[in-house]
Amino acid sequence: MLSIFFGYDKDAILNVDTYFNNTYDEVWFDDPFVRKVIDVVDHSEVQDRQCILSTVLGQIPPERLSGGAKALILLYEEEEFYTDLIVCGRNCEKLLLDIAEKKDIKCALSGYDISFDDLGDADHLTPIACINDGSMLKNHEEFVLKMLELVGAPVKNTGGGQA
Repeated sequence: MLSIFFGYDKDAILNVDTYFNNTYDEVWFDDPFVRKVIDVVDHSEVQDRQCILSTVLGQIPPERLSGGAKALILLYEEEEFYTDLIVCGRNCEKLLLDIAEKKDIKCALSGYDISFDDLGDADHLTPIACINDGSMLKNHEEFVLKMLELVGAPVKNTGGGQA
């Protein structure tokens, strides 16, 4: 299941490039799902553990993958990886839902870059949990309404100081 905190969360990793470049394991590139992520998101093909053939850039190392591909690979391969989905584009949505079908993942969303058009279709029936209020979002419309309600809304100050 995918759980999303709508709004900016200072604990979410925003610099996915640096995190990925310093933590990835070459073995990940042997996994068919990781190869699918690279194909779908970056339109590139894994040649071997250190060489990816990009239709735009030619031969590249894993460090040159897009932020969206890196975020998806980290969410798939690592436990407890927590990032802001602002690094992902709409081309990441289906794969993110695919990962959430396989394991529980938690993310933040501080922007309006994704809307999960396929949420609730026959391939993606598992709802998205809203961390902010505990609601379950079962389709695209519910997701967009919740995103519009909560992203960019002021965070309530629970520390007793000024908001």
